[in-house]
This record gives sequence, C-alpha cells and structure tokens, in this order.
Amino acid sequence: MKKLKSSSPVLFFTKFPKLFLGGILFSIPFAIFSGLFLLIGYLTGFNNIIVGGLGIIPSAMFYSGLVMVIRKISVEKKDINVIETFFTAVKENYKKSLINGVIAYAITACSFFAILYYSSLADENVVFGAVLMLYIIFTVCMVIMMFYVPLLTITYELKIKDIYKNSLLLIVGKILRNIITLFLVALVSAVAFLGIIFAEGVFLYLVIGLIILLYPVVAAYIINSVIAKGVQESVGYFTGDNVNYYLTEEEQEKQDKAVENADSNSDYIFVNGKMIKNPAKSKE
Repeated sequence: MKKLKSSSPVLFFTKFPKLFLGGILFSIPFAIFSGLFLLIGYLTGFNNIIVGGLGIIPSAMFYSGLVMVIRKISVEKKDINVIETFFTAVKENYKKSLINGVIAYAITACSFFAILYYSSLADENVVFGAVLMLYIIFTVCMVIMMFYVPLLTITYELKIKDIYKNSLLLIVGKILRNIITLFLVALVSAVAFLGIIFAEGVFLYLVIGLIILLYPVVAAYIINSVIAKGVQESVGYFTGDNVNYYLTEEEQEKQDKAVENADSNSDYIFVNGKMIKNPAKSKE
C-alpha cells in the first residue's frame, strides 16, 4: 500500500498543487515568449514556424526548472519548495538549456518543413513517399532524444556532447520505455488537439487556456516519470544514498584509476560508461 502511494501516477494527484505551480512557472514565460515571436512574425509578414517557433529557445531555460520539480517529486519522492527548486535549476542550467533550446527549435522547424515538403510530393512519386517515411522515423527519434536531454542536463555534470551522446544511445537502449512514453504523450496531445478542433466560441478560449496551463506539466510528468528509471540504469543513479554496482576486475581497475585521478570538485565522474557519485568528494 505504501509503495502504491509513492508511485508516480498516485503522486501526480497527491502532489498536483505543487506540480501545477511548477507548470505555471514554465507556462507563463513560454506563453510570453511564444506570443512575442508570433506577434513579430505577424507584424513582419514572416508568419511561420521559423519566426513563431523562436519562443522555444528561451523557454527551454524554464523547462529545466519544471523537469527538476518533477524529478524531485516523482522520482526522488521529496517534499520541496517548488519556487526555490524551480529557479535554482534555471539558474544552474541556463547556458546548456539555451543550447538545448536551439537544437529543439532546429528539430521542430526543419521537421515541419521537411515533412510538409515531402508530403506534397509523395503522391507524385513513390520515392518521395519513402523519403517521407524515413524522415518521419528520423523525427520521432529526435523527439525521443529530446525527452532525455533536459533530464540529463539538470542531473549530471556532463558536457553537451556527452548529454546528446547518451540521449542518442538511450533511443535504442530503452526502446520499450520510449514507445510507452511516446504513446502516452501522443495520447495527451491528441486529446488537446481534439479539444481545440471541436470547441467553439467561449469554450474554445477556455480549452486553449487549460491546455496552456495543464499540457506542459502533464506531458513533462509523463516523460520524466517513465524514462527516469532507464536513465539511472544506463547513465548513473541520482536517487538513494547507497548504490551498489557489480564490477568485473577490469572495470574495478578502471574505476579505481578514475577515482584516483578524479577532481574532488566534481559531484560525478564518468566510469565504465556510467556517471557515478565521486567517492573523492563524498569523503570530504
């Protein structure tokens, strides 16, 4: 019974006020930045995803705060100060998050135009239909990669190249979890889309408002709750005080050597393909 109460689905409802606050802290700047660039696109005549999508870049800073709130509540099962946790994560990760935002924007913009372009040609030539299918698969893989990037960014002291390297490996390494995550996010997205399609009049504005307030936190909660275990298994644990690894003699030698040469200022070190807590720092 205790395990059930601490499960991610149950925590979503029991901790919803805090999660909702985290979602608001992200949704407000996201709405402001998106609205600003949509307005710029409208006023300049460049009313397309190239300009309108630029809001993704600065919003990525605040998404790191939302992911940290979700990680603390859903994965670590901690009772937190949402505002402090949110803005600490934003402050500590804003540089890498901006880079992530640029990459997310590039994926969104390029995928939109490529799929639109090849879709228009697919009826004329079967080759373009095949290219369209390949590009859709590629886009799906990039979307899954971006599921992992924010969580890796706020959790481990990794260089940008290592964040994306691990994220790419996890696309195949945790394929079942990725499929489940993608399905659940697609389901939530479909509900939101249908709500906009069928709502009319004042109800349309009400639905749009609810989507802005609820969709980010619901989608982010699903993503990070489902992928968290796979991330810990593949990259390194960030929950629990005592984590035991079974190492071969060769791996143990590599770990011992890495520990000897480790910078005591680093919280984590990269050993045997995983990030582990730095023993040198834990002894300080």
